[in-house]
Amino acid sequence: MESLGVFFAALVLAFVVEAILEYVLGIWWQPGSDAVRARLIMAVGLILGVAGSLAYKVDLLAELGLQPSVVGQIISGALIGRGSDYLHGFWKKIKP
Repeated sequence: MESLGVFFAALVLAFVVEAILEYVLGIWWQPGSDAVRARLIMAVGLILGVAGSLAYKVDLLAELGLQPSVVGQIISGALIGRGSDYLHGFWKKIKP
């Protein structure tokens, strides 16, 4: 996959993760405190991001010249789990 295609796939996954988090945790479940909600959003985002990245073999680090690996997919999934804005900012900083 070319660099732009991999980034687009990661961005789409990040949008999907954000949408799922907002619908599930924003509408159906309201915890007692904001701190609990923030930690839960981060944990569920990480799980969904890594699962999506592994399922679709998205490896942003391989597009930067590193050898493709499952570790690269897991790291990409962690970035995806943080959300689309975070992913876009990260990509702009590291890609020339």
